[in-house]
This record gives sequence, C-alpha cells and structure tokens, in this order.
Amino acid sequence: MIRTIIEDKITWYDITKTDAGDLEFLKSKFDFHPVILDELLHPSARSRVETYDHYLFLVYHLPIYNALEKTARQTEIDFLLTKNVLITVHYEKIEPLALFEKTLKNNIHLYDRILKNTTGHLLYYLLEETVDFSLRQLKHMEEKTKEVGSELFSGKERHLLEKVSYLKRDMLDFRIIVRSQRGLLESLIIAAQFFWGERLKIYFSDLLGDYLKITHLIENLKETVESFETTNAQLLNAKSNLIMQRFTVLAFLTFPLMLLVALFDIDAVSRPIIGNPYDFWIIFGSVVFIILIMIGYFKKKDWL
Repeated sequence: MIRTIIEDKITWYDITKTDAGDLEFLKSKFDFHPVILDELLHPSARSRVETYDHYLFLVYHLPIYNALEKTARQTEIDFLLTKNVLITVHYEKIEPLALFEKTLKNNIHLYDRILKNTTGHLLYYLLEETVDFSLRQLKHMEEKTKEVGSELFSGKERHLLEKVSYLKRDMLDFRIIVRSQRGLLESLIIAAQFFWGERLKIYFSDLLGDYLKITHLIENLKETVESFETTNAQLLNAKSNLIMQRFTVLAFLTFPLMLLVALFDIDAVSRPIIGNPYDFWIIFGSVVFIILIMIGYFKKKDWL
C-alpha cells in the first residue's frame, strides 16, 4: 500500500507490505534497478548503503521491544532516495515513522524547513526519530535494572535469577540489532556528501553521535546488570551452602542419638537401665540432654 505523505518540492512516499502493484508504480515513475526493486518484497539480512548515479538505497534495521517475548526484535525500513523523492518501505507498522509523520503534520516550522531543503534533510530527521525511539526503548531496561538493584538483598535470589536472565537476553538482542547501524551511519556520512554535497556531512555526523549515546547507555546497563547478577549468584550460593550446612549438622545430630538408642536395643546379657521402672524416661532424658549439649556446642561454633 502506497501513501503520499508529502507532495511538494520534496515528495515522500510510504509503502507498507510491498506487492506487485507497488513495484509497477515504482518502475513506471523511477529508474531503479530491478534487483533493488525485488529486494523490497522481503526483508534483507544486513543493513547497508548503496550509492548509484541518481539515487541511494538504504537498508536500515532497528530494535522494537516485544512485550510478549520480553525481548527486542528486529524490524526493517528500506529507503530509496532521489534528489526530490524519498520512499520508505516497511513490512509492518513502525511506531517511529508514525510519530514522525504526526510531528510533521503538527509542526509547520519543521515541515517548511524540510520542504526548503533536500531529501537528505528529510532522511536525517526520519533517522533521528528512530534513534530517539531506540533511546526510549532503553527506558524499560533502565527501569528493570533499577528493580533488580532494589530487590538484590530482599531474599528473592531465585526470582531475580529469572528476571536477570530475561533482561540480559533483551540487552543482547538489542545490542546485536543496533550494532549494524554504526556501519550504515558511517557509510551514510560519505554517501550524503557525494549525493547532496558537503553541507549534509554535519547532519549525519550528528546522527552518528546520537547513535553512540545508545551504545554507551546499553554498555553501562549491561555492566550494571552483570554486576547485579554476580552479587545475586553469590547470595544464592551462600544461602545454598548455609542450607547444606544445616542439613549436615542435623544429620550429625541424629547419628549418635540413633546409635545410643540402638545400643539399648541390643539383646545383651547386661543392660543396666533396661528393666528399670523409669527406663524410658532415663533414655529419653539422656537423648534430650545430648541434643541440648550438641546444639549448644554447634551454636558456640556458629554452625547453627
């Protein structure tokens, strides 16, 4: 489906879920290579910038958080740019594109600024919106990292282990997706100078700088979560060792008592206490006395 969002000095066509009819429209209006047009029918494996005599082709990947899977997934926007036309192609509704379109309609100054410039400026503002969107996507990671830190000494080690595992997977998927953006943005700085002139260099250099904010933030979050994970693992290990220690002490407590009772149960010739009217209470009292002595000793040694 093709929508025309801007139609003036600069034209912006937005295409969702490209079909054969959309390709025919592009073939009839533009001199794009057939191989490039075929690529618009399905997602591409890698991000890249390709420069041709009269147009640019970009494959751009960005992360979008999937609340159901609790991790970031990759989505794609393809860009075709001539001197006065920008075409965006995507395979699903993409929030930053919708937000930018809304901003463009409500902000007459931004609209006029773009129309008085080039498709390179429009591309810059579009990509800037996706970078801002990625920064906002990191907010839920920041919040979850703070939650992990606040619950670290609350005795919920097993619960935190699961939470940290999901958070680390989300960060890993996010980092893999945004990592591909760096090469694309660096290539775009060169391509923009070739296609629109030297004045566009500063725009895409600024875009690369904003992208680096994302990578620095995700690295800081990663280091923080890994530190929390190490501390949580140490707490869980200490708790497990304490439980095993107490079970070992309890096992040691029961062994001599079972031995004492077994000795009185032996069918020997001489059993001094057995047969006494108070034999049960004597044996019971002896067992309790030994238990108390051992518990007192273990507490003194800080084993209990």
